[in-house]
Amino acid sequence: MNNIEYDVVGITDDLDDESRAREDAHYVEFQMDKAAAPVEQLTEYDGELPLIVSNRPEWAGGDASESTRLEELLAAASADAVDIVEIDLKTIRNEEWLIDELRENEVDVIVAYYDFEQTPEKSELQELIMECDEYGDISKVSVFAEEREDALLLLDCLNEASQSDIRVSGISLGELGQHTRVIGVFYGSEFCFAPIQLDEEAQYGEIELAQLANLLETTVHGGDHVELIDQLKGRF
Repeated sequence: MNNIEYDVVGITDDLDDESRAREDAHYVEFQMDKAAAPVEQLTEYDGELPLIVSNRPEWAGGDASESTRLEELLAAASADAVDIVEIDLKTIRNEEWLIDELRENEVDVIVAYYDFEQTPEKSELQELIMECDEYGDISKVSVFAEEREDALLLLDCLNEASQSDIRVSGISLGELGQHTRVIGVFYGSEFCFAPIQLDEEAQYGEIELAQLANLLETTVHGGDHVELIDQLKGRF
């Protein structure tokens, strides 16, 4: 199991939280659309962890202004601490020029697909992963699990994509898909995302960063799997 590779990403809209993530994360994702003064935060950032930046519109679960979000994202890509930029698939379909602009800043690009209501059929989800890969460096899919089989479908698609040398990350949203945040790495999911601090009740099955890191350590590096099951039952 020790040959499984993944990166843990702590999510925040306040870069002052970075110090709290250092023990558990490899990256911090900075959600610009939910942040106060995001450009100023990036300018003043002097943390240790490299950054992933996102500036999501409403259809991707964010709050970014349509009139300024791409300009802000391009400005963020030029920051020294930014290694990766996320952009949603719908946007990149309509604004293909954006990929070249982002790459001029020597950042990797995550192209992400979100569906907060359902999980597409397997063939459609496979096509979406491949389309994200055609545009970007890393494909990311987050789809809602209405039934248990949806989580299995997502894991199957992740596995097939990773076996085809596609860099991929994905989760099933919701209670029925919550376990995919932990076990997705066994099927090729490259990144594990978690809020640094979960202030409100998890709407889509989020797991707070410190707990997710602990669960990953237990599963991937051979800890007591009975203990893992007990943790999952007790917390969720």
